[in-house]
Parts: sequence; C-alpha cells; structure tokens
Amino acid sequence: DILEKVAKGMVAAGVYKDVKAAIQALAVEQIERKVAAYQKQLQKFERKYHHGLEEHSRLLEGKASMQEEEEWMEWKGAAVMLDAWQSALQELLNSAA
Repeated sequence: DILEKVAKGMVAAGVYKDVKAAIQALAVEQIERKVAAYQKQLQKFERKYHHGLEEHSRLLEGKASMQEEEEWMEWKGAAVMLDAWQSALQELLNSAA
C-alpha cells in the first residue's frame, strides 16, 4: 500500500509512465543494493583469507574453532543470500521483458 502510494506520486511527477513501471524500478533498485552489499561482504572475507568460500570450507573441515565456525556461517550465509537476491533480480528483469 505504501509502495503503491510512492509509485503513484512518482507517476504524477512524471518520473515513471505508470505505477507498475515505478514499482518495478524501485524493486530493482532495492535488490541491486542488496546484491552490492552481499558482494562487498564476500569480498571482505576473500581479501581477509586470500581465497574463496569453497577453499575456506575445505581448509576448516573437521578442525574449526567456534569462532572460525561462526565466521564461516556468516560467510556462507552471505553467499546464499547473494545467490537468492541475484535470482530474484533476474526473475524481475525477465518478467519485465
């Protein structure tokens, strides 16, 4: 409801041709922010360890401390969320075509 009000205001201001286009543009922008944030988080881990998640997982297997396990879970979670948001973006862009 709030998003629709914002979209209608943007249409009235001439920013978008219709409500659907406005909502879609707002959604794309938000998803792109999420993708960028998760990419940044993954890059932080890759710079810290000088390798990717798969390599890190292999190196820690069976010998991770609690702290290493927690950090691995954060890294893995960021990777999963990045994939999810990238898929959502792709679906949204495909539906717009």
